Amino acid sequence: MARLQVHDEGRRGRRRVDLRAAAALSVALLLSACGTAPAHTERDVPQPTESSLESTALFGAFTFGGVWQGIDPILQLELNIGRRLDVVHWFTNWENPYFPELVALASQGGRRPMISWQSHNQSNADIAAGAYDDYIREWARGAATAPGLLYVRPFPEMNGDWTPWNGDPATLRAAWRRLVTLFREEGATNVRWVFSPNVTDSPRTPGNAMELYYPGDDYVDVLALDGYNWGDALPSVGWRSFETVFRGGYDRVTALGDQPVWIAEFASADEGGDKSDWVRDMFATTGFDRIEALIWFNEEKEADWRIDSDPATLQAFRESLAAGIVLADAR
Repeated sequence: MARLQVHDEGRRGRRRVDLRAAAALSVALLLSACGTAPAHTERDVPQPTESSLESTALFGAFTFGGVWQGIDPILQLELNIGRRLDVVHWFTNWENPYFPELVALASQGGRRPMISWQSHNQSNADIAAGAYDDYIREWARGAATAPGLLYVRPFPEMNGDWTPWNGDPATLRAAWRRLVTLFREEGATNVRWVFSPNVTDSPRTPGNAMELYYPGDDYVDVLALDGYNWGDALPSVGWRSFETVFRGGYDRVTALGDQPVWIAEFASADEGGDKSDWVRDMFATTGFDRIEALIWFNEEKEADWRIDSDPATLQAFRESLAAGIVLADAR
């Protein structure tokens, strides 16, 4: 468990994935190749239900175990909420190669894969200077073979001082642009680049503003934000509505460009308020017209962020998703 950050409502702590995860992946893929069916199959998952609401958004999730442990954790979550996930999110480190098997799993049934690509041990300066060009090109060639659009989220929460890529906006911008340029040279035009700062800057200094990290419209396809309702898990922040967590960051990030907006990571704790009410209020929130996708962080970690942390919260999700969200076209 990561050390709790006491300065912002947005931060949880970054998930690290190393090459040992490949072993679990290999087992899952071997079972699949041998015809061993998971506990739940694609046909068990209810199809998304359209609503009469004018607002349109995608709903996705990071869920513990998927996709590194195969498709089953994703299918279980979909059964719980009563609809297919539109976006499947996972984390990988720069020590890892591109895993086409993971993308293929996540893409089944029309889901959109989003990978948070974390350079824990590689400096922005070295990336910008070309020290990792061979690795980046190999990754890009793999990404170019994805069965559809692939959303890549490098340097997530770059305006947070808990990340090793924080602190030098100019160098991060250069590293980001190099990534995109190399991917384009390798023909990975199916990749969509997700710029995803934390909802608030930490530290809150002029030189660390999220705007300074923005690499430019030509290098970003999706504007995104991360933010959390900490509740009693972080008393200095406390219980906050979706509106309170995201309004300031949303106004800032939408001023950067005209791209669609994704909430790339968000969740609510279950202590300090009524989580089921929080979920219902969140889906009823208005004034976020640019939001195209909501991607929940579904794990018990610093707090119980899970969708099914209690029956009332799960029911709130099921009812809200059935009534208030319909599929949107990917961009």
